[in-house]
Amino acid sequence: MYQILLIDKAKGYTSHDVVNDLRRHLKLRRIGHTGTLDPFATGLMVMLIDKATKLSKYFVEHDKTYDAEITLGIETDSLDITGKVTSRKSVEGINAFNVSKVLKSFIGKQKQMPPMYSAIKKDGKKLVDLARKNKEIPDIEPRDIEIYSCSEPSNFRIEEGLVKFSISMEVSKGTYIRAFARDVGIALGSVGCLSELRRTKVGTFSISDAVCLECLHTLDYKFMNPIDHMNLDKLVIDDEFAKLVENGRFLPNELFKTKSDTILYNQLQIPIAIYTYDEEKNVMRMSVMLN
Repeated sequence: MYQILLIDKAKGYTSHDVVNDLRRHLKLRRIGHTGTLDPFATGLMVMLIDKATKLSKYFVEHDKTYDAEITLGIETDSLDITGKVTSRKSVEGINAFNVSKVLKSFIGKQKQMPPMYSAIKKDGKKLVDLARKNKEIPDIEPRDIEIYSCSEPSNFRIEEGLVKFSISMEVSKGTYIRAFARDVGIALGSVGCLSELRRTKVGTFSISDAVCLECLHTLDYKFMNPIDHMNLDKLVIDDEFAKLVENGRFLPNELFKTKSDTILYNQLQIPIAIYTYDEEKNVMRMSVMLN
């Protein structure tokens, strides 16, 4: 069964909570997702059901869109509002105009230092696990990210000496909005953290098609076909080559339009496999069997 289910995660749930709830409801063990959401965040999680977990690598690279609220004047150890306050700094002189100017300066490709409270692994250990145990955090390198767009700040206000505003932004895989909030605060001569976060898009998947976990009990949900959302080359092959595919055999490069991952269909237009280029052997080989 190759299926995807879009979940609108509520605040307070961990990504693992979502997986466990789906396992219990669907009575399946093989359930994964294409990217975590912090417990305080809400929004879209793309859940891979059963055999669709084998397709994870084709979805984790997707761009994402978020609605966020940034708070300036405080910084926390987790870089979000749930963490312990580690720094306070004046927000005097910060207004909507200079916030807008700074936000625009972040659009484009750049290096970003991830938060220490993150799922990034160093020497096989997650940074977040080390941070929670107050253990020394190993040095990590900044990551290549890209911010494609960032809206003008809205709902700009000052509350109890802190500046708050909302934005929408589209970003590449690996971008931490918590780290973005930190960096915006620094660029404005202050400090900052993330106070609200909602994921609204992952690749072609939209929050408008997602359901809450409570909907599982009313059966008010529908599965999606992951093949329909994979931006890969497609190739229909004849029965002779289909037989080779069934046996996991290599296929000649000449059969393919490009040396990139390709979904193969039989003569009945049924997807049967995904093939990828093997540079060492200079052939196209099996990546995922789909039937």
